[in-house]
Amino acid sequence: MNIHTSKIELAKIVLDIENPMLIEEIIHLIQSKSNLTEKQKAAIDEALYSLENNEGIPHNLVMEETKNKYSKYFK
Repeated sequence: MNIHTSKIELAKIVLDIENPMLIEEIIHLIQSKSNLTEKQKAAIDEALYSLENNEGIPHNLVMEETKNKYSKYFK
C-alpha cells in the first residue's frame, strides 16, 4: 500500500469515529509524535519493530514482576 492510499484509509477511519475524546487523543498523539527528536522517533520505531516481531516482554509478565518488586504499591 502506498502513502496516498494509506492516508485515504486513515481519513476514512477517522471520519467514522463518533467519540470526541478519541479524536482528541488521536490529535494529541499526532502532535506529540511531531515534537519528538529524530533519536526519540528512531527509538520508538525500533521498539515497535521489536514488538511486531515478538521480541518484547508480555505485559502480564512485566506487571507480575513489577507487583512482586513493588508490592507495597499494589495493595
